[in-house]
Amino acid sequence: MKVTLLDHTQDPEVRIGQMAAICYDSKTDRESCIKRTAHCRDSGHLATLRFAYATFNISGISRVCSHQLVRVAHAGILQRSQRYVKESNVEFVVPESVRTLPPELYDKWAGTLARSQQLYLDCIDAGMKKEDARYILPQSCTTDLHISMNFQGWKDIISNRTAKHAQWEIREVFIEIDRQLGQVAPSLFGRTE
Repeated sequence: MKVTLLDHTQDPEVRIGQMAAICYDSKTDRESCIKRTAHCRDSGHLATLRFAYATFNISGISRVCSHQLVRVAHAGILQRSQRYVKESNVEFVVPESVRTLPPELYDKWAGTLARSQQLYLDCIDAGMKKEDARYILPQSCTTDLHISMNFQGWKDIISNRTAKHAQWEIREVFIEIDRQLGQVAPSLFGRTE
């Protein structure tokens, strides 16, 4: 898994404070804006976070993980298309729990992945459209995507997807997103472990 911050609002804590100033008829100098952003965070006035955004590339995650991501209604998402892209070198995300299986089950798991990839490629070579051949690929095959959202959306999804009950792969993605957002807006992000 690789998470890369591609773009974000410059100086987001100041920008949010500038936008929120209209609500309070307040000063818009840098210090006042940063304090206002913290006040909005602490008071739950999170609609102000909609005036800052961030865009990430997430690669090397499973389709299982991406299916959880694409359900985020308030995100802009563009994902690698198995309909149009030939998956010549399919990689798979393998849960750590698979590695603890008895050897015969582990071998069956690994063999199923290898056979599905080969059947996919054989079907395409025989003339099947990629959009139909993809049906044989397991959900563990990797994908990559771009995801863009305003900071209010990021706060919400980070809270949900870093909770202890969240699935391990999506949890790892959002812990890393929170860490990277914490570098550009430390009063708002960078608090999950």
